[in-house]
Amino acid sequence: MNLKGLAWRTVHFARRQTHAFKLMLARRSLHELAIGLTMQYRSIYTMQLGASPVQLGALQSVGNAVGALASLPAGWFIDYYSVKNVFLVGTVMLAVSSLIYFGAPYWTWLYVAIIIFHVGFRITCTACTVTCAGELANEDRATGRGLCRTLVSPVAIATPLLAAWLISKFGGISIEGIRPLFGVQALIFVAILLLLLTRLSAARAPNGPGDGESILSGFVQVFKQSRDVVPLMVVIGLMELPWTIAMPFMPVYAHDFKGANEFVLAGIAITSTLVPMVASIPLGRLADRHGRKKLLFAIAPLAYAGNLFLVFGPASGVGASMSLLTYGLLFGFNSIGIALASSMAAEIMPQEQMGRWIGVIGLFRGVLSIPAPIVGGLIWEHIGPQYVFLAAIAIDICLRLPLLALVRETLHLTRD
Repeated sequence: MNLKGLAWRTVHFARRQTHAFKLMLARRSLHELAIGLTMQYRSIYTMQLGASPVQLGALQSVGNAVGALASLPAGWFIDYYSVKNVFLVGTVMLAVSSLIYFGAPYWTWLYVAIIIFHVGFRITCTACTVTCAGELANEDRATGRGLCRTLVSPVAIATPLLAAWLISKFGGISIEGIRPLFGVQALIFVAILLLLLTRLSAARAPNGPGDGESILSGFVQVFKQSRDVVPLMVVIGLMELPWTIAMPFMPVYAHDFKGANEFVLAGIAITSTLVPMVASIPLGRLADRHGRKKLLFAIAPLAYAGNLFLVFGPASGVGASMSLLTYGLLFGFNSIGIALASSMAAEIMPQEQMGRWIGVIGLFRGVLSIPAPIVGGLIWEHIGPQYVFLAAIAIDICLRLPLLALVRETLHLTRD
């Protein structure tokens, strides 16, 4: 591969994109910094504040439920009012959630924090997805998403190291060591808020609030756009379901059963970003030329292999650390898969209904995610911790892949 030529084409691609898309790249980098600081430690922090595995799962399920309910109104407000206002509200909620995590004396306080976090996270993700969907042409969409993931990868690599260093300075993996991360996180969300206030256009969406269309009828129109709407919605929803069951428990499993300290946990986060950083743009170009489905089928087994390394790797020592790092590396392909599925979603809906469509997807995905962490907690306590990660593989193979085979390729799809 000609790296110089690839770099030149990437710069040229970025330069010809819109101001709004470039702003989303900057926002995403700061967002990745904020989320990455605490991602590996939220579950451990929650359990050290007194929660059991099932209570941890219940806490995550409540957040997922409220976040799912936020998807539809977020999409509707984007289509009818202003994406900037929706962005601002979501970012404020993320900052408030971080402050509650920072001050929580007991795990039950985190119910409020996680509810606010998931609403804010869902709102900002919906707004970002809608903005990028409107700013990128079909033939640039997968490449654009790959560029976004590639540019934030250096941040994603540096952030876990920063978090591990801060935790080591504050006393290791403990309540006192993890708590300060949430204060730093709140400050970063404030910085994002200022960026959006000063740089994002407040132009109204083309539908406007005065066209007389009801909220319900607006969402009904989404389902009339194509016969691919419902199947693709189900596929995207199922894509995250297996990992929603497993992810809350991965840091706890790695720490308690594989001896991972803060630096190994940081290594898992870093290796999971290496594949998106190196492969997102090349795989995005392949998907833009040959279709999304072929790539989705090709990369699915790699994420499965990562879970197998996590479960069957050694229980301690260098071998355990290497297995955990391999898990992180292979799981990075799942991130690329989600981006490809998002590209498919954007290609079956007109721009004026994109906010509602993304909101519908978010709601369905969120509804599926409500019982998932509780299921993971029950599997952990009553069957065995390792089966949480094996169940994730089985669900993806038995449900998502067969449905994906039935969905039409969307790259050059003409809407019905």
